[in-house]
Amino acid sequence: MFGDKPNFSYNTSLLLRNANKDQLFGVWTDDSLTEDWHNKERTLARYVSNVLMKELGSAGKREKVTDSFVNFLLSVLKFNEYPFSLELKADCYFNVHNKKVISKTDFSGNLFVIIDEDKHLHSANKSNWWGECQIAGEVLASAYINHQEISGRYHIQSLFAIRVIGTRFTFYRAEIESNYLDSLWEGFPTGKMYIYRYPVDQSTVQVDIHSLIIQILIKEKRS
Repeated sequence: MFGDKPNFSYNTSLLLRNANKDQLFGVWTDDSLTEDWHNKERTLARYVSNVLMKELGSAGKREKVTDSFVNFLLSVLKFNEYPFSLELKADCYFNVHNKKVISKTDFSGNLFVIIDEDKHLHSANKSNWWGECQIAGEVLASAYINHQEISGRYHIQSLFAIRVIGTRFTFYRAEIESNYLDSLWEGFPTGKMYIYRYPVDQSTVQVDIHSLIIQILIKEKRS
């Protein structure tokens, strides 16, 4: 789904008139760049500016501004409106035999989308597999909760995850077979679970915010 060209229209004001990071960096203290922009554009520009400035600050400050930025962006895209929902710090878990593994996602939607954030710009690197073991665990925990709530039989469950580092986004799509989740009661699972990533090459890490991010977010919402 990541490579397909979108066949829908969307609010292009979210593109911030293609302003680059250098232009947006100082918007929080000097809004002359955005003085003739619409209110939604100006608000998003200020969130992005604050994230860019706080990347140089303490971890605690980065965490707060990234939360605010992501929450605003998802709300503008209406991930918090029916039939969707958006929860903060949602608790998920899965059982492996008699052991319970608990996971807490920063943002979580209903059955189809989960959101995960990594606020620390340098915490994801090649030595720790880009932090993707944590992503995989949170996807599995969310799928397990869905598995318990889905009425009727199904073969494959699809979930989406998004990692945000500053203004950089990485997108994931998971496909988990129902018998994989059923088999966790017996110990290590059988069946299959696949997780696909965009961008594919993590040495280039994330996609900076522009039209592609908005398009993928809307495509995930429509999937």
